[in-house]
Amino acid sequence: MNRLAGKVAVITGAGMGIGRATAELFAEEGAAVVIAERNESTGREVEQIIQRAGGRALFVPTDISDEPGVERMAAEAVASFGSINILVNNAAVFLLRGIDATVAEWREALDVNVMGPSLVVKHVVPAMRRAGGGAIVNLGSISSFIAQPNFVTYNTTKAAILGLTRCTAMDLAPDNIRVNAVCPGVVWTQIVEKQATAMGLDRAGVDIHPEWAGAQLIKRCADPREIAYAILFLASDEASFITGTPLMVDAGYTAR
Repeated sequence: MNRLAGKVAVITGAGMGIGRATAELFAEEGAAVVIAERNESTGREVEQIIQRAGGRALFVPTDISDEPGVERMAAEAVASFGSINILVNNAAVFLLRGIDATVAEWREALDVNVMGPSLVVKHVVPAMRRAGGGAIVNLGSISSFIAQPNFVTYNTTKAAILGLTRCTAMDLAPDNIRVNAVCPGVVWTQIVEKQATAMGLDRAGVDIHPEWAGAQLIKRCADPREIAYAILFLASDEASFITGTPLMVDAGYTAR
């Protein structure tokens, strides 16, 4: 079943991790995928993988903290595919600092993780309005809800994503645009692997670590595609009566 047949989806940070898994899944489900990614090599790689599989994909180099670049990306998406129906706000920086964070670090975290998704919404929504509606899925986290040691910068920005989700859901409902958030637990991405390696852990070690997947009810890391399926649900017409909602995909982490 092609749940996204005829849809055009913009996915930020689609060069790796959850964004890449989402781009590949959306293409399999019939969507034309715009890969809004600042890394040239990974963005091109995902574009080519989708195209070789018979899907439609367009890589547009995009730094979501740069408004002219975001505006250009949205225009290229419409010029190539005619419209925009879905936005997945996935791109983020994992800047993990405590109260000793510098002003420069705070600005980077806020510019990419808060201002960036806001700018993408701003410049994608006009095309959605012209299309008669659409769906936006923001990537939150368990870090949107809980405190973690020395994660002040990251968790603050992920908490802000919930406010962005709820407020834009209210503002855009008259335009038939739904806005929701997916909030993952521990996911085995390249970034988590890098952090784990620095701690001397492999994936099996992360699965049992008491501050990582060991704190979840299902004691293992998620694969990025497991998160992509949750994003697919909220982006599809199957979620037509859901808006303003954070969907926890955290293996029960926050249910404890």
